[in-house]
Amino acid sequence: MVIKESEISRMLTIKADNDLSSERENSLLRMRNGSEKMQIKEEENETTTIMERLPKLDDEGTSTALDNTRWAAGFVGAPLGAISNDSGVDLQVVSTRTVRCLAVTDHPYCYRTLAMMALSFETAGVELEVDPYAIVRPLPPEEDRDEETPEVVGVEVV
Repeated sequence: MVIKESEISRMLTIKADNDLSSERENSLLRMRNGSEKMQIKEEENETTTIMERLPKLDDEGTSTALDNTRWAAGFVGAPLGAISNDSGVDLQVVSTRTVRCLAVTDHPYCYRTLAMMALSFETAGVELEVDPYAIVRPLPPEEDRDEETPEVVGVEVV
């Protein structure tokens, strides 16, 4: 049997194409497996949302939140973009009846405050957006907090 040179060339081209195709498939499989591993790793490292960190309010916290409904309603009609910093929670007005939490300080008091704010806003009919917008801000070092604490001015007794 005699095989022409053109036939050999054609067979080598077909083999090279098949090898290239197999290589592409293997590469795609490796990429897919890599992305699946990455996705699994991301799911393992996934953190809880800020709303999941908020404590359940006790009777006192609920009462305080309900007493502050007027405060929450005060955000209605506030200038768009206005930012409020209160008790370790940063809020921004994003529409007439929507306020967004930008940041909360990583401290139980601040999470409790945010939980009370959430109830106040809900009661006032104002939407509070927290996740995925807000970030958790670390608690400042002790020396920075001392500088921020104002001195209590009182009457000097002689």
